[in-house]
Amino acid sequence: MDAAAQLPYQLRQAFREATSGTPGPVHLDVLGHVGQTADKFEIDSEVIIEEPYTHYPAYRPEPEYEQVQKVVRALEDAKRPVIIAGGGATASLAGPDIVQLAEALSIPVATSLNGKGTILDHHPLSVGVAGSYSRGCANKVFSEADLVLFLGTNTGDMVTNNWTLPKKGTPIIQVDINPSELGRSYPVNVGLMGDAKATVRKLVEFLNTKYKKIEWAQHAQEIVKKWRSHVEPFRSSDASPIRPERLCGEISLILPPNAILVADTGYSSIWTCSMVDFTAPGQTYIRAAGTLGWAFPASLGAKCAAPDRPVFCFTGDGGFWYHLSELETAARYGIKTITIVNNNYCLSQCSVGVSKAYGPRSGNKGDLFRFRGANFANIARELGCLGIRVEHPQEIAGALKTALEADRPALIDVVTDEACKPEWEPAY
Repeated sequence: MDAAAQLPYQLRQAFREATSGTPGPVHLDVLGHVGQTADKFEIDSEVIIEEPYTHYPAYRPEPEYEQVQKVVRALEDAKRPVIIAGGGATASLAGPDIVQLAEALSIPVATSLNGKGTILDHHPLSVGVAGSYSRGCANKVFSEADLVLFLGTNTGDMVTNNWTLPKKGTPIIQVDINPSELGRSYPVNVGLMGDAKATVRKLVEFLNTKYKKIEWAQHAQEIVKKWRSHVEPFRSSDASPIRPERLCGEISLILPPNAILVADTGYSSIWTCSMVDFTAPGQTYIRAAGTLGWAFPASLGAKCAAPDRPVFCFTGDGGFWYHLSELETAARYGIKTITIVNNNYCLSQCSVGVSKAYGPRSGNKGDLFRFRGANFANIARELGCLGIRVEHPQEIAGALKTALEADRPALIDVVTDEACKPEWEPAY
């Protein structure tokens, strides 16, 4: 933009781009290194507001009738279908419709990271998050499917566990609002271009519920029960240093029904997507993908966008070091988030790669991924926030309750065990 008079029209187009098709951020480029062009002019113009673009999705395109009928027949004929719901389902608010579709035919539902919350974790058809950052039970069910319906999710390496899921030759149906995603990674038997919510409603309209997959759904839940039995000793562990599974279990119990949980990438995402249970349809999960550490500033943005909702940030000490100074920003502007630091005094995810690379060589290779033991609660207090240090599992619930009731940004520094590693690309 090289003239201030263009701003109303550029903003108009920005909202069109952000809310049409696949949602995403829009960058307006103002001429000059620091936007000097905008400082030189004053304009007398109203902001152009177009009602369809004040929300997402601006439009809900629906697939063709013939294609919908093909998908309905495929779902009815399949013996072991699985639904994989993604970020597009979340953005479209398609969760209740996907649950209705799943219940109509007793189809197990897995999600991508961005789709977590589409179906509640204890729903009898829920199998969890699938892929590389996942629950092993979700991948097990995914691997046994004889038909996979991808709903509003890409088919990249994360949700497919590096393209090992589904098994080669499994029929695939893909629904996406972006036609370039259809068949992008896998050949599809049917590709439906449409909004997730609108498309699922069409599918439900034509389904015959006599084709329920009762035995398959029961089998899937047995797999889930075995996984829960396997992890329960860790979720209830009284060990000190604290196990991250116990920390995530405590978060599950206290997470408000309208909470937003922002998780850092890496191990923080794996711990939260697999061990935090969503129990209310108003709970939202955001994975701060990409650069390690920006979950904390992202949580501040989420709180500013949704000031009436409690916002939790889950990060590790390695990630938190990157943007720790934003504690002062949060305190100065009164951005009341709750930050939980999984503090094991190291970059735990890096330790695996470093150990593989260096093997049994002499020398202290731990210097490459370990930190001095910092007390982040003390730092938070110095910067004007509430700081709580937790060293024993019995202290977690009280700390979370205090943080929720605080009148300022809160940080809970939880001392956890470096030796605890989440399942990485779990076997199936």
